[in-house]
Order: sequence, then structure tokens, then C-alpha cells
Amino acid sequence: MKSSAIITTVLFSCALLSGCGSSGTADLQQWVKNERNSRKPRVEPLPEIKTHESFIYTASDLTDPFAPFNLKPQGVATGGPRPDPNRRREPLEEYPLDSLKMVGTLTRANQSWAVVQAPDGAVHRAKIGDHMGQNFGRVKKITENRVDLVELIQNPLGEWIEREANLALAE
Repeated sequence: MKSSAIITTVLFSCALLSGCGSSGTADLQQWVKNERNSRKPRVEPLPEIKTHESFIYTASDLTDPFAPFNLKPQGVATGGPRPDPNRRREPLEEYPLDSLKMVGTLTRANQSWAVVQAPDGAVHRAKIGDHMGQNFGRVKKITENRVDLVELIQNPLGEWIEREANLALAE
């Protein structure tokens, strides 16, 4: 019984080893070799480099844009709107306009107030003529949905100009 097990093992091993021999793939290997040799990689030619003409900038006859004369605002107008430096600042002027939230309105005897919440959580009320925002904004109109303001800002020439802004009801 022991010898039959040995014989079976030897025969099985021989069968397995016979599978590792030449399996007839020589023609496949020859075909792969031929295909690799027949295909040449195609490389696109490099684009032609264009030469650019150099340009020398000479501005010796022009004024220097960084001269002190050109850095100062020219022609500052004295008329027109300007903020009052002696006016007492109101609490809502401490915050930028985009950080304030309109949370409602109050009306009593034809007087309307906008209820405005500051970023610190404090709630203030503002009426027409009050100031809010850091650009000297003055309340012009109060409706149920928004507060219309006119801000004073400086343009690049140093002139004060009016700009319309509004604060919408927060939802």
C-alpha cells in the first residue's frame, strides 16, 4: 500500500513536470518579436522657435510717473459733499456696513426705525438721518425690506463723492 502511494506520487509529479516543457509558444514569441521590430515609434518634429524682435524702451523725453509731483492728487475739489469731522460718531459707525444685519422695522406715529443687529450681537435702531457703516453712511429711506443709505467715499483724486448703498432684511 505504501509502494502504490509512492508510485502514484511519482506518476503525478511526472505529469506535472511534463506540462512545464515546451508548449509550442515559439511561433507566438517569434510573432511578438517581428511586430516589435516592424513598428518604429513616430516622433513629431519639434515646433520651429520663432524669434522675437527686441524692443528698447526709451522714455528720456517723458515725465517720470513716480516723481513726487505725479504721486500727489491733482486738482482736489473744495466744493461738494464731505464728512463733518466735528460730528459725534454713532454706535453703528464702528462696524462695516456688510457686517450689519437688518432684522426688522418698527413704526409708531409716522416714525419708522430699522432694527439693526451689530456683529457683537447688540441690537440698535436707526431712523432716517442716522449714520451707519464706516463710510459715513447716512440713512435716506427705511422700508419693510431694506434701509437705503448714501455713503461718502473718496475717489483716487481725493474728492468726496456720494455712493448709494443699502442694507437688506436678513432672512
